[in-house]
Amino acid sequence: MSAFHYLDVQLNLRDEKSAIITPAYFHGCVENSILDLFGEISGYSELELIQFSKAQKRGVFKVPKTFYEQIRASIALIGHYQDIPCHFEVLRDSEECIEI
Repeated sequence: MSAFHYLDVQLNLRDEKSAIITPAYFHGCVENSILDLFGEISGYSELELIQFSKAQKRGVFKVPKTFYEQIRASIALIGHYQDIPCHFEVLRDSEECIEI
């Protein structure tokens, strides 16, 4: 049994023209949401973006099982990406690695 969950996450922006979509900004947006909602939790630093597609605005996160619920909730509650209204959608969730 794996100690991790894998989340296939897609960014949906209201206005894509001015957004800078990079793996660092994508990961940082999720990380900031975790910090805003739950503060400093040990283990969130194990959150890892293991795949990223700029064209699809998608990424696969490797999430520690012990913080899965907090991280999933944080992703669902994100409302802005670089001050642009948005929402993040978890397309797939698995205990096995996901390919995009």
